[in-house]
Amino acid sequence: MISISFLLAVVIACTKTGDSTAPSTGISYPAIDKTVMLKLVNDVRKKGCNCGDKYFSPAPPLTWNDQLEKAAVDHSNDMFQNKYFSHKDKKGNSAGKRIKNAGYNWSFYGENIAEGYSDEKAAVAGWLKSPGHCGNIMSKVFKEMGAAKAGSYWTQTFGSK
Repeated sequence: MISISFLLAVVIACTKTGDSTAPSTGISYPAIDKTVMLKLVNDVRKKGCNCGDKYFSPAPPLTWNDQLEKAAVDHSNDMFQNKYFSHKDKKGNSAGKRIKNAGYNWSFYGENIAEGYSDEKAAVAGWLKSPGHCGNIMSKVFKEMGAAKAGSYWTQTFGSK
């Protein structure tokens, strides 16, 4: 069986922007296993990792953040409902705006998205094979994360305040 998976990554270190709020989609799908997702990410951060041809030394563990999870849920749901795959939603909003709309007042944020993976282990393994995604996972600037899946669409959000 042939499996096709797509990945995109964005790393953004920005200064806070103005507040804005938007309603959530109100749709929910079966939750991912947060414990497994966080453990997979923190196991890699603990030992360090080669991301493409760049080595990242061990990084402190991330903690789970429900607001970052909400941003991930909303984006995965939106991609699933509207059948697209992008860091920009159909309204042109970036991850930073979605994360802000979820109530997370970030100083730094990042986002990984993926499509086609069956579980947390496969999604994280796929992200680790992509230098940009891997860099997000290993970035010491991030302190917290959240993640979600809707259909076959995965979103992983990172932040620090």
